[in-house]
Amino acid sequence: MNKILYTILFFTLSFSYSVGDLISISDQNLTKQTCYPGNGYEVGDDWKLADWNGDLNGGHYNVIFIDMSATW
Repeated sequence: MNKILYTILFFTLSFSYSVGDLISISDQNLTKQTCYPGNGYEVGDDWKLADWNGDLNGGHYNVIFIDMSATW
């Protein structure tokens, strides 16, 4: 049981960001699949946050607002 709790605590502390935090380059390069079309992506297209980082995408800078919510 303790092993499970330590694992959950590790992942919670390792992958949490707060308002104003900068997202690490390694997290920006995680590739995900599009589940809703928009911003030039179709459903099933791969994308990553680095696509919007001007230092990594050839100089096209963007401001991103990420809103994540759930209704459980």
